[in-house]
Amino acid sequence: MDSDLHRTLSQLGRELSVKTLQTLIDVGDTVNRLYLIKEGGLVLNHVHPKTGEERAINFFIPGFHPIATAAEPYYLGTPSIYTLKAFTPTQLVELTKPDFDAFVNSSPWAAQMQDIGVRALLEKNTLRAMLISLSSLEMLQYLQEHYPAILQQVPSKYIADFLGISPQWLSKLKHQL
Repeated sequence: MDSDLHRTLSQLGRELSVKTLQTLIDVGDTVNRLYLIKEGGLVLNHVHPKTGEERAINFFIPGFHPIATAAEPYYLGTPSIYTLKAFTPTQLVELTKPDFDAFVNSSPWAAQMQDIGVRALLEKNTLRAMLISLSSLEMLQYLQEHYPAILQQVPSKYIADFLGISPQWLSKLKHQL
């Protein structure tokens, strides 16, 4: 993300410090805010509608998807079926939807913001396709090659959850890399 854009967004919202495991978006919430990650990281979990079990589906860190929200409820106005939580102490900027929409509609950075959003959705779709078609080891190799920041900054328990394996199995796979 362009440093001028980062600075402008930082001035638009309010700075927040969140603790590990602090929830920013919960199931059923109306989502009218998004977050610019400055330090630390967040995990987006899908919550099973019957069991309430959470499954990691995306990560947000400064170098990978630096703008976090639950996209469907944010854009469609539907109740959230996701949780968004910090996986480490995190510094971020909270932006409200009205403020962000006004910024995008009047900003020379609107095209860059759209590009960031589209790129994040495309990466998310690619990761989903890879999860479906690759073995756990192949997926881990793919992450190492294409998104090393995830493996360096996201705790192993969330990566294991994302891959659908146990943390112990992830540890064994990491030794094979």
